[in-house]
Amino acid sequence: MKAKKALFLVSILILSACFSITAYAAQWTDFTDVNGHWAEETLRRGFNDGLITGFEDNTLSPDSPITTAQMITVLCRVLGATETADISKLGISSDVWYADAAGKALRLGLISFDTGNLDKPMLRQDALSMIAKAFCLVPAEPDFAVLSSFSDSPLLSEKNRSAVAALVSKKLVTGFDGALNANGSISRAEFFTVLYRIAANYISCSALTVGTQGGSIIKGSGVLNYISAGNIWFDCTSEFVTLSGVKADALTLRSHKLSSLLLDNSSEITRLVIAVGSGNINLEGSYGYNVGSLQLESCTEANIGQNVGSIEITGSGMSVRISGKHDYLVITGSGNKITLSPGASFSELKVTGENNLVQSSADTFSLGVSCDQLELSGRGNTLNLSNFSETPSKVTIGGTENTISASFKSISVLDISCLKSYIEISSLKDIVDFSVTGSENKIKISSALAFSFNVSGSLNEISAKSDGGLGTVSATGNTNWLSLLSADVASVSISGNFNTVTKQNEGALSSLIIPGLNNTFVLYSGNELSSAEVSGANNTVSINGTAGSIIVNGRNTLLNGSGSVKNLNLNASGCTINLAAEAIADNSAAGEQDRVLELVTLGYEGNFTLEWAQTHDYESHEKEAWVNAKGYASDTRYLIWINLSMQRVNIFTGSKGDWTLIYSCIVGTGAPGRGTPVGTWKTTYKAWEGWTTSTYTVRPVVGFKNNTGYAFHSRLYRPGTTTLSDPSIGFPVSHGCVRMYDDDILYIYNNIPTGTTVVVF
Repeated sequence: MKAKKALFLVSILILSACFSITAYAAQWTDFTDVNGHWAEETLRRGFNDGLITGFEDNTLSPDSPITTAQMITVLCRVLGATETADISKLGISSDVWYADAAGKALRLGLISFDTGNLDKPMLRQDALSMIAKAFCLVPAEPDFAVLSSFSDSPLLSEKNRSAVAALVSKKLVTGFDGALNANGSISRAEFFTVLYRIAANYISCSALTVGTQGGSIIKGSGVLNYISAGNIWFDCTSEFVTLSGVKADALTLRSHKLSSLLLDNSSEITRLVIAVGSGNINLEGSYGYNVGSLQLESCTEANIGQNVGSIEITGSGMSVRISGKHDYLVITGSGNKITLSPGASFSELKVTGENNLVQSSADTFSLGVSCDQLELSGRGNTLNLSNFSETPSKVTIGGTENTISASFKSISVLDISCLKSYIEISSLKDIVDFSVTGSENKIKISSALAFSFNVSGSLNEISAKSDGGLGTVSATGNTNWLSLLSADVASVSISGNFNTVTKQNEGALSSLIIPGLNNTFVLYSGNELSSAEVSGANNTVSINGTAGSIIVNGRNTLLNGSGSVKNLNLNASGCTINLAAEAIADNSAAGEQDRVLELVTLGYEGNFTLEWAQTHDYESHEKEAWVNAKGYASDTRYLIWINLSMQRVNIFTGSKGDWTLIYSCIVGTGAPGRGTPVGTWKTTYKAWEGWTTSTYTVRPVVGFKNNTGYAFHSRLYRPGTTTLSDPSIGFPVSHGCVRMYDDDILYIYNNIPTGTTVVVF
């Protein structure tokens, strides 16, 4: 056998065991189905390397689809897999021809218990994903943009997307006429083509020379001395690896259990991938080597020092200690324990996996950890980071059910967008830009210098404290609880709804503004509030300290507390005042009138559906305030208001300036271009028999506006029947009359006398 072999020495096994066709030796020219085939040169190479022997019918079947069983058999042999996992839950017999390969593939993570039928042909995307994982080609953060040029990239499943993007980025997959054929099968020719693009050589350490072209898989342990290569893989049987003066674009350790890895003498590895199952990796000291980026897929423990540029932790269950300066640390794996030694620093620290613990060493008091950007997302992660020695330009906390406790010198941008997380952050100086957009979090923030923040999320419990006082605090979200623990606060604005804000520590609050609804603000004893304005409705303000001036423009405001206010201006109705005030200016009646006159507008406001009318209307007291403010009179004890904007008929009883609403109903007024005439009219006649034409009947009818056909009437029935022909109502639909439900037109017919004023507005 030649020293340089292409990968797959198991083709004979596949041909005989997988396809159940006897293979035999042949000359290349004997094959009848390869001449002119698009993969002819790849197949010829496989034949010359002893990979393909063919079938007894003189074919290679290059276009036959490969099953999962066939593919894992090849990959496990190529990787030199020896350790197996329990296959009892795979649902296959222990004596099936691929049982051994299934156990090995399960151990390597190429398949799982939910992979499905291993005898079925693989989808192309599943096959590509398995190949990428087998050779550890998937980085922590693939470039997904490369997938946009393929028309069927949306068909890629979430579990395959990263792997396929990695293969496309490395130009190992090019697609077909702008498509990936993601859900098609993958043929033998396609499979071998991708594999040859990845690695062309299956050799020992001693056989790897400077002249070796293409990627190489090295079988077993070995020593590489002063050699330059592209991509190198040490297979699963490699236990002892020594690299001295080695330069490689990528070097991957695929060992089941690595006992020793030595790098020294100016070795330069652009990308080092550790996927050793078990075993300890020590890259902490500097022995004259340099690793551009390190990816940890699997190991037991790893110590990483300053001779490594960037670090990607993509595996699970590892214990990793990091010291020195690095470009970035990205953690996408799960269940890892990451310890940052004193002085560890990163341009970016990102945690996007699940259930990881990232912590500072206990001895970081003398020399802290630093990073320029910190991002936490994923689920269930815990970050315990103390004594940051530098100021991060941005701290972003997202994800779900994460916990972070961190201390910084200062923070330029703090963005909290997570869900159901616990966050405790302190800053020795200031926090420049702080916002909370997430929900259901418990947050504690403290700073030596003053800072401002906005809460636009919901259901957050936030405690904020600053030795230098707080700046502008705003709650634009809903149902949050904010505890302000600083002595002085510049301003509080609550434009969201159902929020509770408390000013606790003794001090001063300059300004309080509440334009939102159903909020609660509490000023504790020992605090002084300069001024407040409550413009939203149904808010509660409790003053247990002292206040200079309070202006209440919002309806149904509750103002209470054991403290006092110097000047209270009350400009809204329905308010309850249980607070001592030195001076009260009660303008509630005039203020309510002004508000209602501005509220009621002319013109339909809906979307031409009954559902809109059912959910939109003015409140009863607003309707009464409007007709009374407008000064309408009637010759009878009734007044009718046809409200065009809300498609309502409102009926009042009483007299000018003292009208009370007694009836309200949904109607349908004149459609665009033939609208019900705006103005003040009177009811003119009643007709029980209504109107019947060749196309409809309406009954009864109550006319309004003299010498016209405008009237209140029922919806349209088929002529002379009680069967509706047009049930439309709740939006402008008629020829100018007011369509009503039967019970509503009967109410007007039976109760409203002729000569009653009708207001159309």
